[in-house]
Amino acid sequence: MHATVMCKREKLYVVITYKDDLNNTKKKWYGTGLDDTRQNRKKAEALKEQKLKDFQETHTYIEKGSADLLFGNFLLQWLERAKPNLQISTYATYLGQAEKIAEYFNSKKISLLNLQPMDIADFYIYLQRQGKTNQLCEHYHVNIRKALQTAVKAGLIPFNPADRIDRPKSPKHIAQYYNREQLDTLFDCLEGDDYAYIYKMTAYYGLRRSEMMGIKWSNIDLKKDRIILRHTVVQTRLNGKSIIVAKDRMKNTASLRTLPLIPKVKKLLVELKEKQEQNKKLYADQYEHKYDDYIVVDDLGYRRNPDTISSHFKLVLKRNNLPKIKYHELRHSCASLLLDEGVGMKEIQEWLGHSTYTTTADIYSHLDFSSKEKVGNIINKVFSDDDYDDEDLPKELENRDEEIELAKPRHMLSYKHRDNPKTMEIQVEQTPINIDDEIEEFDKLIKMKEQLLQKKKDFQL
Repeated sequence: MHATVMCKREKLYVVITYKDDLNNTKKKWYGTGLDDTRQNRKKAEALKEQKLKDFQETHTYIEKGSADLLFGNFLLQWLERAKPNLQISTYATYLGQAEKIAEYFNSKKISLLNLQPMDIADFYIYLQRQGKTNQLCEHYHVNIRKALQTAVKAGLIPFNPADRIDRPKSPKHIAQYYNREQLDTLFDCLEGDDYAYIYKMTAYYGLRRSEMMGIKWSNIDLKKDRIILRHTVVQTRLNGKSIIVAKDRMKNTASLRTLPLIPKVKKLLVELKEKQEQNKKLYADQYEHKYDDYIVVDDLGYRRNPDTISSHFKLVLKRNNLPKIKYHELRHSCASLLLDEGVGMKEIQEWLGHSTYTTTADIYSHLDFSSKEKVGNIINKVFSDDDYDDEDLPKELENRDEEIELAKPRHMLSYKHRDNPKTMEIQVEQTPINIDDEIEEFDKLIKMKEQLLQKKKDFQL
């Protein structure tokens, strides 16, 4: 790995040459913002050393090898390299996990090269003893495996230790949800609440929180009655600080969707638009116009925090003694209502914006009772007897007592080792048996047989 100063279109750049994970030669260009002059060349040379140092900090394992590199440090470096390809909210989540993983393995002085499968298994046991769920262990496993796979491709370790242990498996999550009556009760309790339109729209459309927070007026067509979901707002923590990220990027391609503006929602939005216009006049200079295009803002025009939406939902349920569910489970409530009305899984997938049909089926198949009813009806039809109606059934059974009696199995006492002269098989008729009498009779037969055998021996002598 080395750095040089190069000129391109009369501008100076610091170019770092290095080997990637597959041992291919790569170049990384850093702009200096300096024109190509003799004086600026000296400044660029000074920047070169700093750029090289910064680059080496995240590429140490390529230069040093893996013999003395702690696994925890390798994991953090791997994440920094992956950062450009991650959404900031995803990176923040991964970073929190990577720091906990690094803390554990570095405290045990386990290097990348010496990491064994049982070391990883012990980590999951440690997490479980700390009260962590199997689901969280599974998330840790995914990142540990990805990082180690990079090390395998780079030739730093011979195999991936994470592939040689059982992946932690969490039980299938059964989501809670409200039925139609419970939702009606919730909506009644929301009368006069500033957040009412948020929770109603979430339940009507089955929106993710990030999608609800990202709805803009510019994506709502009140004339053509449609709403376009293309913007999201998420709240996460990075380096110990809460941050809000707004982006024109959805969770997946299927999440980018256009939905019809149903009349109830249209009425809510028209009223909301009027209220926001009134607040702009009422608060004048105190009103914040930075978020004018967002529908989820407070009276002063400031965009509401996503976490506040969730915490206020809990408060509403507590105040009104309603069953506890999470804000996200309003999305599940929407799906359950659609299933109850006979809407197919494919349509629900498109409505909710799941990336695949399988995702929808995995989450909501346990709620799809209508499909089970169809199967039940088919089974009933297959095994139904067309020879008589249910009304004729009692007449058919009137003379069955005698047939049932004749069909009773005979009682039988079976004795094994039939070659043994002291054992024999007895078949008892249908009449009720007295076991004591049968044993006594059996003993008599055995004695008779023994006497006969003795007489035979005496005769032969």
